[in-house]
Amino acid sequence: MREPTNEVKVERDIRVTMPDDVELLTDVFHPVGVEGTPTILERTPYGRAGVSGTGFGPMLAERGYRYVLQASRGTDGSGGSHSYFEEVPDGRATADWIAEQSWFDGNLGTYGGSYMGYTQWALASTRPPYLKAMAVALCGSVRRFAWYPGGSYALEIIIPWDMGAVNFNKPQPQAAADLSPDAIAQRMATLKQGFDHLPLGDAIKFLSGEDLPLFHDQLAHGDPEDPYWAPLDFSNLLRTWEVPTLLVDGWQDYQCPQMLDDYVALRAGGTPVWVRIGAGGHIGGGGEGGMTEAPLLWFDTHLLGMTGLLPERTVTLEVLGEGGGWRDFEAWPPPSSATQWFLHPEGRLSTDSPQGAREPDRYRYDPADPTPSVGGIGMLTGGSRDNRELEARPDVLVYTGEVLDRALEIVGPVHAELHVSSSLDHTDFFVRVCDVCPDGRSMNVCDGLQRFTRSSITRAFDGSFRASVPMWPAAYRFAPGHRVRVQVSSGSHPVYARNLGSGESVFTATTMQPADQAVFHDSVVVLPHA
Repeated sequence: MREPTNEVKVERDIRVTMPDDVELLTDVFHPVGVEGTPTILERTPYGRAGVSGTGFGPMLAERGYRYVLQASRGTDGSGGSHSYFEEVPDGRATADWIAEQSWFDGNLGTYGGSYMGYTQWALASTRPPYLKAMAVALCGSVRRFAWYPGGSYALEIIIPWDMGAVNFNKPQPQAAADLSPDAIAQRMATLKQGFDHLPLGDAIKFLSGEDLPLFHDQLAHGDPEDPYWAPLDFSNLLRTWEVPTLLVDGWQDYQCPQMLDDYVALRAGGTPVWVRIGAGGHIGGGGEGGMTEAPLLWFDTHLLGMTGLLPERTVTLEVLGEGGGWRDFEAWPPPSSATQWFLHPEGRLSTDSPQGAREPDRYRYDPADPTPSVGGIGMLTGGSRDNRELEARPDVLVYTGEVLDRALEIVGPVHAELHVSSSLDHTDFFVRVCDVCPDGRSMNVCDGLQRFTRSSITRAFDGSFRASVPMWPAAYRFAPGHRVRVQVSSGSHPVYARNLGSGESVFTATTMQPADQAVFHDSVVVLPHA
């Protein structure tokens, strides 16, 4: 890997003209005295003076790469209005502009996480011939996946991001975002008013005083079959993609399942690909080196032709939990045995099937007091958290296994197959796996929610139905002396918008109907045992 030996000269506020004559402000970081070197492009709506302009970009230039950082339209002084739908033509026009520069050597790489991963896929969809390597973090190829997990609405993602979008082209402080616990708590107190506001269609206006068309579109086009977001779905590209692509994410990021699906698709199509999943969520996800060392190794390999830098196996995973660590695998998912863990009466969890008919376990879900988000994939409330306070709520069922006499390691997809009933035709089921430590702490491992409607429920003669709940994938080691625990509830608000129970339009609904829920003991959570 190249060492940081170069001085850096920065050209700022270059105006790059788009096909519709809108000008986007662009900074170029030049390594002084270096000719014939590859260029790395990053396109961002978050301002050029933040992490992008002060972190990895200058690091690349110090190592001899040329780094181009551009403000997306409608942000940080760039012209026009921000739009997801403009990133495809804007990305290609920018890449073509780079190709015309005297300093361009014919080799372009792209870099970035989250929205900056989306702008990479947008550019890739145009198949520029000079794009030779990508480093995509915290972003899948299907944009809508982030907004509608499990058929619900990801309020803790949608509302904070859209609140930022309201202010994109207004003067903003250029300091890095304050991610301290106190700052997050203060922000959450403000945002909670929007998360809880009814009707939901007025939430952004309630918080900001302004309407935002994007928010209305997100609420209006949440159906999985709605074609509205099709231009933001780049998954078909993966089947024939040839550009070497690095994928980086964290186990508790809301994009993680989609990114692993992207790896599978790229691998099946023969694309040179490496996926690296580490600890953490959307903020700080990817584990140590995920956003720095791994991309540098990737670019040095695929843009400079250096050898011996990458692992031979194409899947690098950080196995979480006591005694875990980084492991390399041949493929995702790695070979494993799928084992069913049954939900028994009296809160027991076991791989043995329950015997005899028993009354189901029951609880009431009240959207006026929704089961809260504690840890997991939340942008602000996520991460690894002690769940004991959550598990003490009457609307959360808890099932706990025996103390493990040997380590249990799970690596792969996780899902639940519940046998349930509900007093309503519109309801959610949320399932979580936890690691119960010897001191009693119950630390979340992975979870998932699925929304059910009248049209998706097939009831048996007794009114019960089967509820399949896909959960986040996991790589986790339960140490000896620990126990496996499963929670079942009907919400995790505001990571998933609370289900009001009425089936009314999400724009206008204000009526809240409690749901009486039952969970039968042939319900299982399926864990991939390594």
